[in-house]
Amino acid sequence: MKKYLIILTMLSLACFLGCKDEDPVSLIPDIYSGTATAIRSGVSWNAIARTQLSVDTTRFTIILDTYSEEGFWRESLGIGGILPIFEKQQFELFDGNNSSITSSRFVTWIDDGDVLSDIYRLDTTVNDSFIQIKKYEPQKAEIQGIFNVSLVLEREGNQTSGEAPEKLVFTEGTFTVKVDPEWFE
Repeated sequence: MKKYLIILTMLSLACFLGCKDEDPVSLIPDIYSGTATAIRSGVSWNAIARTQLSVDTTRFTIILDTYSEEGFWRESLGIGGILPIFEKQQFELFDGNNSSITSSRFVTWIDDGDVLSDIYRLDTTVNDSFIQIKKYEPQKAEIQGIFNVSLVLEREGNQTSGEAPEKLVFTEGTFTVKVDPEWFE
């Protein structure tokens, strides 16, 4: 009997020690392949980045997201309609119809990251909103670039009434993110 108790104790201890070393499950999806930084309205801002092909298949989108410490989705800055070129691309206001323009939108998420809150659109009174791809590394299928964008509040979320700033300005933005190599052929 004592022999079985020792074996049971050793198995329990092995299971406990084995389980203790496991990493907790992350709520952040495994879809990101890059990072971004900027100064957002005077404060340092960091995000994780991913790309996707736009509706107009000659263009693509970069999505820059932030998450809370608990892993809940908090913000998303989308820059869409990007051409795979190295010239500076000025933003235009996206009206929902023209997929052949470069534009940007910013949204915030609340609760556990599944409730849309504030929505910002391009500020058309400012003409220095742009994105520029500075470098493409074919061996890594990765681009690096810069951006600036000014946005204005389009819709404030119900739970943040009166708290959302009227304007957001991203300056000194940089990004590094993987892309589909076919976009640059």
